[in-house]
Amino acid sequence: MMNLLRSFSVSGAIALAAVSSITPMAPSTARTNPDAPNKLWGGFSAPTGIAVHPDGSVYISNWGGGTVERITEDGIRSTIMDGIAAPAGIAIDVTGAVFVASYSGDYIVRVAPDGTRRRVAESLATPTGIAFAANGRLLVANRAAGEILSIDPSNGSRRVIARSLSLPVGIVEMEDGSVVASQYGGRVTRILADGSTQELGQSFSRPGVGILADGPDAVAVIDNGAGLVRRVAFDGRSEVIADGFEGSAVALARARNGDLLVGTWGAGAIYRTPAPR
Repeated sequence: MMNLLRSFSVSGAIALAAVSSITPMAPSTARTNPDAPNKLWGGFSAPTGIAVHPDGSVYISNWGGGTVERITEDGIRSTIMDGIAAPAGIAIDVTGAVFVASYSGDYIVRVAPDGTRRRVAESLATPTGIAFAANGRLLVANRAAGEILSIDPSNGSRRVIARSLSLPVGIVEMEDGSVVASQYGGRVTRILADGSTQELGQSFSRPGVGILADGPDAVAVIDNGAGLVRRVAFDGRSEVIADGFEGSAVALARARNGDLLVGTWGAGAIYRTPAPR
């Protein structure tokens, strides 16, 4: 696995030039969720991405094992894909198809509900986090190229929607159409429709792959360098909403009841932590 690093930290996780006129408030480190995380499942080899299906099943990209695993609500665990080179980001579309980014293979593969596979994009540059936009296009953190791509999964056509990022590893679209990218180089950047940007990463040690919208004006992001989950609002307020994990926090998803699911390297585990109150 060492030969796949390309400046990627094994002890951590995989993890525009213009800045908007928005001036963030001074960050806070208040802890609002005192509940300790509950370890749900172990035995993974560097879980990097988590996605939750509408039926409640949890899909996990098992980076070190080259597999994607599925765990149903009643605890049945199975492998839905193997032989994928360093699976990283994972996303599920409205049909139930599972999309997985191959970090070291530089491609994205679609697994249909019947199990058939099809590559929807190739010749990428260490694609890491992926997420669907409201228009059905796939957003891709194209890490080595420092860019965010928008890809049509039906025909593979693509366009660049952000450049000059610092090792982007996670991506999410917000309700207002802006996108927020977490970057292993230390930034969390919001890209607005007009091309202006807002930097939100001042309180982070090293933003990781996992990133979620948390309401219309905030994101929850893995702080891989600190081993926790931080919520940062567009007005600059920042707070720790989950910590106490064994291993290095990397993956992040939201369960159907709103709880956070966190995947850690080192421990090779998936944790559940109650949604912040």
